[in-house]
Amino acid sequence: MSWRDTLFGNNSAAPTAPRFPLGARLGGAVTIDETPFKILGAQFGFACPSNPQMIEAIGEIDLDDHGAAGSKLTRLYLTDDAFIQISTTNGQVMDVKLFVYDDTINPATQADFQAWVQGGSRLGQPYYELDERRYERRWGDSVTGESLWAPPIVFEERVYKTSPTKSDYGLTLYSMLYERDIEGSERTEVLVVAAEDSGPNDFCVSQALGTTLRLDDLEIT
Repeated sequence: MSWRDTLFGNNSAAPTAPRFPLGARLGGAVTIDETPFKILGAQFGFACPSNPQMIEAIGEIDLDDHGAAGSKLTRLYLTDDAFIQISTTNGQVMDVKLFVYDDTINPATQADFQAWVQGGSRLGQPYYELDERRYERRWGDSVTGESLWAPPIVFEERVYKTSPTKSDYGLTLYSMLYERDIEGSERTEVLVVAAEDSGPNDFCVSQALGTTLRLDDLEIT
């Protein structure tokens, strides 16, 4: 499956603010409908953040260089180690996901970090184990064998913390998306693993669990 196919769903277009989608702004608040998480309970590997959550930073990833002209990922970084990812095409909202960070790995050296993005590394394997749950890779070629590795997708992200017009810093993300079915539900749980390179001595590997949200599952003010 193409990685692009998993970023954009079939949600109806929604109004967008001039700068960020869904009227999001630095210092704004996000309220998430907790009902699906209460119903499914511990079947998710993460808990829904408490309401409301403040938008402490906003990240932008342009996908033009990946053959998705006019497409963009906007990430609203929230108070409690979580973020809302909004996928847009030509300004129209196509998909919204909630992610909650599960764990961050801190490689001791740059060489240890590079080992995460090289061929045959854990990042890019057909399956990924986290907290005794198994997730299947969604980006790259179809899985035909346990040894079939796929290179992570490289994104360049700009992060805004103090001004919506001038980014505070940038980072390179070597990312792979995994997914598993939620038993007894049409929902799935997704896992995005990203080797994050912010500079010669600033790098880590993040693991974030999430699921798709409907537009009426959240309110941004």
